[in-house]
Amino acid sequence: MRLAVGDKIVHPHHGPGTITSIEQKEFLEGSELYCVIEIPAQGLILHIPKHRMEEIGVRRAMSRTQIRRMLATLRKTPHLLPDDYKERQEQVWEQLLTGDPIQIAETVRDLTWHDRRAQLTKKDTDYLDRGRKLLAAEMALVSETEISEANKTLEATLTAAMERASSQI
Repeated sequence: MRLAVGDKIVHPHHGPGTITSIEQKEFLEGSELYCVIEIPAQGLILHIPKHRMEEIGVRRAMSRTQIRRMLATLRKTPHLLPDDYKERQEQVWEQLLTGDPIQIAETVRDLTWHDRRAQLTKKDTDYLDRGRKLLAAEMALVSETEISEANKTLEATLTAAMERASSQI
């Protein structure tokens, strides 16, 4: 993956950010290039060896087309999650760990639906919150808006989708 200053990326654990510089650091064993990444939603500055970016799971941020696809995923009919909380949480956590915005959107949609028909556990609620925050932060970064605006878009999309799903039952 070719990376440059100004590229918008997503770190699998810290969320979306921007490469602010690429620095060469000198060590006893030689020198190495590091990407300096600002993660505004977390208030973090990361220094990651450039050759390890893909290995760590850093990916380019969604395009505007992918944002539309992600919102369309939120609008789709939700899938029922397992009633067994351990099984459900394992499934949800695996989807969140992929870092894929479509899978995260599916998780957010399905957990939101599960919350309407049953009660979420504390861990389910944490996973739902994490998924929403990841999607909103990436949407805000890509569309160059505030996270609060991205949250409003996500909430409006989910509300309409849940109302439509409720009327279909």
